[in-house]
Amino acid sequence: MGVCLGKDKNMTSRKKGRKHKDLEVGDRVIEKFPTSSKKRIGEILFIIDGRRKKFELMQLNRHDLSPLLRQNNEQLKFFRLREDQCKRLNEFKYREKKTFRIGNFIRHTSYGRIRFGRIVSFVHPEGLYTESNEKGYNGKDLIECVEVSPRNGLTIKFDADGEIKRFVIGPSHCKLCEILPMDKSGGYRIKNLAEMKNQLPGK
Repeated sequence: MGVCLGKDKNMTSRKKGRKHKDLEVGDRVIEKFPTSSKKRIGEILFIIDGRRKKFELMQLNRHDLSPLLRQNNEQLKFFRLREDQCKRLNEFKYREKKTFRIGNFIRHTSYGRIRFGRIVSFVHPEGLYTESNEKGYNGKDLIECVEVSPRNGLTIKFDADGEIKRFVIGPSHCKLCEILPMDKSGGYRIKNLAEMKNQLPGK
């Protein structure tokens, strides 16, 4: 009996140690006490030391953990929480097959050209009503994007007339992009950008 209790105690101690490991830059957390109807999810960018430790967080999409943009589609959303206001996110339920969602950053490769965009809506090929915008991408609709710079904070591109550059494409030759956070190497940017460009024909 004593041996079994000893093992259980050690296992509990190890689990407790993992659970209460200090949060670090790059960890993802969820809000404990939301100020709105939904708990915010964020990735820790900076840790602000003080009497009460605080985190500077980049807000993430609740569906696929991609970075969220403000309504102008130009700036990422940030927020702050005290350490006691958040807990480590259980990411297991997000480990599902990735699909296109509004707000995702994608890359589209065609005829030796690569461009990057942020998905703003889905469009039926024949202009009919589609439920992809409300219920998730059906795999067939066209994808409408605003074009963004792969570096420079993922800013939206404009044409010569000052209009936002947009493009509508099918799902072929499109892939989701991972985003690197702002650090000493620069602002928010597309991950593995150099590798993508080296894969283009003629490189």
